[in-house]
Amino acid sequence: MLKLSKKTDYAIILLAHLGEVNVPVSAQKVSEHYQLPYPMVANILKLLVTSGLIKSTRGQRGGYVLARPAENIILSEIIKVTDNPFTLVECVHDEELCKIQKCCPTKRTLIALHMKIQQFIEETTLAAIVKDAKLIKPNVEDSTYEIANLS
Repeated sequence: MLKLSKKTDYAIILLAHLGEVNVPVSAQKVSEHYQLPYPMVANILKLLVTSGLIKSTRGQRGGYVLARPAENIILSEIIKVTDNPFTLVECVHDEELCKIQKCCPTKRTLIALHMKIQQFIEETTLAAIVKDAKLIKPNVEDSTYEIANLS
């Protein structure tokens, strides 16, 4: 099943939190706020600093902030930092890995699905995630995301 790793899930949560606030946030505070394990939060924040997605400042008023506007951070970029590149099926990137690629009955459908998911993660910005998170009662019809028509 297609699933984001915990590291990616937490990274998106942490980045969305940083996208909502305009002041530096400590790893301890964000860990407590979301009840996430502090060591994992600290490691993910370090990884995000190394990647250039966030900046850190030391000191009493220090913490973590986005390195650039949320509108300029895309979901695929976050996934690349924290996880393996998205691959729904191997034949999307390397047909030679598939032993039945010449007669596969699902190849076209699965590649089309892969492309729709890939497009979604490349078009979804952190700003859109933050905006969606601010909705008190999210309504699927009013969401900024499209529902994929897979039929």
